[in-house]
Amino acid sequence: MTLQELVHQAASLYLDKIAVCFDECNNQPPVYYTYKTVINAASELSDFLLLHCDFEGIREIGLYCQPGINLPSWILGILQVPAAYAPIDPDSPPSLSTHFMKKCNLKYILVEKKQINVSLCV
Repeated sequence: MTLQELVHQAASLYLDKIAVCFDECNNQPPVYYTYKTVINAASELSDFLLLHCDFEGIREIGLYCQPGINLPSWILGILQVPAAYAPIDPDSPPSLSTHFMKKCNLKYILVEKKQINVSLCV
C-alpha cells in the first residue's frame, strides 16, 4: 500500500479529525488541519499538475519550500499524480540547490509563494 493510499484510508475513517499540526515556535498557537483539508489541498494540487504539466516517462517534481502546515498536502499532491518529489531546501546554498536540480534533471519545481523572491539559476 502506498503512502497516499494509507492517508486516504485514514481520511475515510477520520475525515474531520486532526491530521496535521504545525507549530512555528513563534509564541503563536499551533495550526491544525483535518484530514479533509489535507486531502482537498492535495487533490487540488494533483489536478493542477496533471492539467498544466507535460509528464513524459519518469515523473519527478522538485519542491522548494520551508517546513509548514501545507507541506504534507504538497507532498501528498505530488505523490497522487503519481510522481516522486525531490525536496529542495531554501536554506541550502544556491549552488548546492542548482547542482541537485540538475542532477535530478527536474523539469518541474513547485516553489512556495513566500520563496518567490529567492533567485535560483538552473
